[in-house]
Amino acid sequence: MGRNLNCCMCGEPRRPTQKPIESFGNDCQLVAIGKHRELKEGRWEASGGELIVNVSIWRNGGTDRGNTHICDGCIVAGLQEAKRFVDRSLDALGLVSSHDTASISKEG
Repeated sequence: MGRNLNCCMCGEPRRPTQKPIESFGNDCQLVAIGKHRELKEGRWEASGGELIVNVSIWRNGGTDRGNTHICDGCIVAGLQEAKRFVDRSLDALGLVSSHDTASISKEG
């Protein structure tokens, strides 16, 4: 029996059809700012610039490739914490925390 038969975090049994998941993330998305914001004089990034955006979840202590599994429930707990961070950040910037961020685009 392998260690990846249960979630390394909570012990939830891995479903028979589920591959072992050792981490979860969006693989660094590049956001072209010119598609979301007006590019004004005075910026030093001549090409318009890109932001690198990443959301990643992994076990504190690292992974053992092929022998670590994080269940959906634990991934959801991590995503909920990431959402709280995003919501708090938007709130601190005086922006509405919602699923619709279209109000932020090109308005500044």
